[in-house]
Amino acid sequence: MGMIRSATPAWIRIFTVAAICGGLNVVATAQTEADTLDVLVLLPFCVDADTLSTGQFPPKVVRLREIAWDHLQGFELAAKQLSESGVHIRLTVQDEMPDSLGKLPLSNLDIARTDLVFGPLMREQVGRVAPRVDRFGREHILLTEQPSRLVERGPGIRQAVPSELSMAQRLAREVAARHDTDRVVLVMTQGPDAVLEEAFMATYNKTQRSKWQIPLDSLRYAPLDTVHGTTKSVGTLAEWISPYDRNVVVSVAGRSARSMWAALLTEVQMNDSSECLIFGHPEVADMPFLEGPLMEKWRLTLASSGEVLWSDTAVAPWVNAFWAQSGTDPTKYAVLAHDALIDAVVRRKPALRWAVRSLCEPMTWTQLDSAGAWHNDSWRMERFEGWQWIPVDSAEALQPFVPHPFYDPEGMLIPIPSDVLVRYPELVHAPIEQE
Repeated sequence: MGMIRSATPAWIRIFTVAAICGGLNVVATAQTEADTLDVLVLLPFCVDADTLSTGQFPPKVVRLREIAWDHLQGFELAAKQLSESGVHIRLTVQDEMPDSLGKLPLSNLDIARTDLVFGPLMREQVGRVAPRVDRFGREHILLTEQPSRLVERGPGIRQAVPSELSMAQRLAREVAARHDTDRVVLVMTQGPDAVLEEAFMATYNKTQRSKWQIPLDSLRYAPLDTVHGTTKSVGTLAEWISPYDRNVVVSVAGRSARSMWAALLTEVQMNDSSECLIFGHPEVADMPFLEGPLMEKWRLTLASSGEVLWSDTAVAPWVNAFWAQSGTDPTKYAVLAHDALIDAVVRRKPALRWAVRSLCEPMTWTQLDSAGAWHNDSWRMERFEGWQWIPVDSAEALQPFVPHPFYDPEGMLIPIPSDVLVRYPELVHAPIEQE
C-alpha cells in the first residue's frame, strides 16, 4: 500500500490511483514541515487478493475494500480540516492484510516513526499488530469493537467505535431509572449478543438492589424478569405480558436476531389490550418491518451514537466538503474515522477544541478499570415520537400507569388476579380470581 502525505495548510495533494491486482494504490505528495504529526492507518485493502474462476473478486474482498475506502475518505477529510487549522498531518496508509506468504507489510520502522496508529479492522490482524504497537509505546486507536483480551492492554489503547457493552449497561440504567415499578422483561437470545444480555441483567439488578432500604423494597424495586428465547423466537414472552401492568420489553440483541425481533413485535402487537414499551439495540432502527404508528405506540427507545450533526452550522461545510470529495454523504465508517482522528489530535492539542469540529458529538472516554484501555461511551437514549427520533429527556413524560378491570363481550367482569389486588388496593372492590 502506498503512502498518503497530507501535510500542508493549502492541502496540496496529487493522487495517482491505479488498479493493482484489483486493489487500489493511492499515492500522494505534498510539502512537509518539521511540526508534523505522523499517523499510521492500517486498512483491509486486500491488495494481494486472488480472483475467482469468473475473474471477479470474492464478495468479502469487495466489501472490505469498500469499508477501507470509506475509512480512508474520513481520514482525508479530517487531515484537511486539521491542516487548515495549522496542524499538519502525514497519513501513512498500509494494507493490513498479509501477502500471499502470510507476511504483514507492516515493519517495526513504520511503527517507530509514527505518533498514532489506527486499525487494523480485522480481529486476527489486531492480535498480530497490537503487541508490536505496545512495545513502541505508541497510542493505538481501534476502529472496530474487539474482544477484551485484545483491547485491555493498558491506557495506550482506545476503542473509538462506541462500545456495545457500554450501550447495554447504559440501557439498563435508563430502564431502571424510568421504569423501576413497572414489569420489565428481558428477552434473552443466548446467541452472539449473550455478553450484552448478561451485562444488561447484571447492571439492572445491581441498580434495583441499590434502592432497597428495607427488605419489603424488594417487592417494589424488583430484579429483572427474563424470558429465554433464541435468535429466531421469543420463548414464552406472551405469558409475561399482563394487562394489569405497564410492560417494558427489552432486548439488546442486534441484527443477528432479526427473526426474534420480528416475532417480538408480532407478539406485542397481538397483546393490544396491554400497555407495552420497547427498549432495544440501536440496529433495530434499521429493520425494515418496523412501522411508524406502532413505534409511536410502543414508545420505541434505542441507544444511539455516531449521528452526524446535520443542523450544526460548523459541521455543514465539512459535510459539503465530503460530498464534493466523494459524491455521497459520509458513511458511518467515514464519520468514525474522521472523528477518531480529530479527537486524537484535540486531546494532544487542547487549544484546537474550538478550531475544529467532529461530525458527531465529541467522543466520551471511560475506563473499565484505572489501568485499562479507554472505551468510547458516546451513547444517548432516543425515543421515536412525533415521527422522529428525539432525546428521551425531550420526549413527552409518561403518565402514571392506572390499572382498570376488563369485561368480556357479554359485559361480565373478568376476574382480577389476586396479586394485582395486592399491588393496586383501589381495585379491592372487584371480585378476586378463584383458585
